[in-house]
Amino acid sequence: MVREDPDFLIPMFPSRHYANYNILVINQTTEGRTLTSNHPSVRVINSFDKGLSKSRNLALDNARGALCVIIDDDVVFRENFETHIIAAFTMNPAAALITFRAEKTPGVPYRKYPERTKSQVSGLDVLGLMSIEMVLNREVINSGSFRFDENFGLGATFGMGEEAVFAAQLKKAGRTIVMEPKTIVGHAAVSTHNTVSIQDKYFAQGGIFTAVFGDKYYKWLMIKLLFDLKQSQLKLKDVMKAVNAAKEGQKAFIRSN
Repeated sequence: MVREDPDFLIPMFPSRHYANYNILVINQTTEGRTLTSNHPSVRVINSFDKGLSKSRNLALDNARGALCVIIDDDVVFRENFETHIIAAFTMNPAAALITFRAEKTPGVPYRKYPERTKSQVSGLDVLGLMSIEMVLNREVINSGSFRFDENFGLGATFGMGEEAVFAAQLKKAGRTIVMEPKTIVGHAAVSTHNTVSIQDKYFAQGGIFTAVFGDKYYKWLMIKLLFDLKQSQLKLKDVMKAVNAAKEGQKAFIRSN
């Protein structure tokens, strides 16, 4: 957001200059604070709209590559990341989405990942996806007109969950999702559960679980509550507050559709 100098791309690509890659930057900004590129391989769209999913969709609408790596501007690509991506799609040419590993620091996984390639993706797998792990097969995505739900993601009604809702669309439509145990990016760990209120967190979860699981909403809400209680991210006295917030999120999602 609000980038005026393309040099932010330099630390993202430590192995080669960023101009060696085909890059599309969606720069959500304001009038008078725009970004330009001096490299033909780096295209820029200055958008005066807001919302993470809107940014993702604008990128998909204007992408040219066969494989689209969805990325944020604060990650660092690991050496040979493109080799891992090409190899995975060579083995799975019909895959709509292949996810890879991210690291907190070199050698330290961002979260728990499958140890081997996984092509039977569960609902729990879908919930854990992060956009910086995702690579899309543009032909398959466009053949089904799949796009991110703009009700989800930073700047939207539900401030998280856009990846899960997007992947759930693919799964419900019978498209192939693969989880690959190769690392492509590094991203410093960020903990947000202490800065997001219980109401906001569970309001978002209510929308996510409704969008992803439909009539199994209550089952997944219960799983989430029990998990947060076990991890001391939720106190027993706040359970009803969380349930009520999730119910409001469920209603808000239903109204939006």
